[in-house]
Amino acid sequence: MLTRLMLLATAAALAIFPGAQAQQESDPLLPPAPAEQAPVDQAPSQGAPATTQAPMTPDPTPADDAVGDVAVEPTPMPPPADALIEAQGPNEMRAESLIGASVFSAEGEDVGKIKDILFDTSGGATGVVLSVGGVMGIGSKEVGLTWQEIDMRPQPELVRIQYTKEQLEAAPTFKSHEAQEAEATRQRNESVLPPAGGMAPAPTE
Repeated sequence: MLTRLMLLATAAALAIFPGAQAQQESDPLLPPAPAEQAPVDQAPSQGAPATTQAPMTPDPTPADDAVGDVAVEPTPMPPPADALIEAQGPNEMRAESLIGASVFSAEGEDVGKIKDILFDTSGGATGVVLSVGGVMGIGSKEVGLTWQEIDMRPQPELVRIQYTKEQLEAAPTFKSHEAQEAEATRQRNESVLPPAGGMAPAPTE
């Protein structure tokens, strides 16, 4: 008898609960069933966004001029004292004051101007190039003189030679390296060109 009553009670419970659950889902006025809470120590689901950890801020880099961070460069040493010229001597002239300076004859006549100074491979001055004649540099010619022919007086800055203007105008024209190469090229070109007015003669056997 007791066993039969327990079976009937179980059957009644099974019949009642599904109906109650369906009634709760269909009736919006009924309060929702309480959701099951996950344990506190349970890991979040895969769909939940992961908490982003703030990046570590690096320590500020010391400035370049911070003490102890800049390599101290050694102080440069100047050339030795016997290799330096600290001041212009009383008997010395600068090339800047010579270029363009007027040249006078022994009689005090202005015979030309210094256009350039020549040096050898050892650095010693070997001569000067004078611009002689012409008007305002037009029509002038260049004449070279050895350094020994130049009498320079620093105080006052004066350049003298022992030749007259007429003698310099009669002297051969100075030829620079560029002028010599241009002349050699012109001569080579003339030697291979046929003579004017006809073909080059055929070589004879």
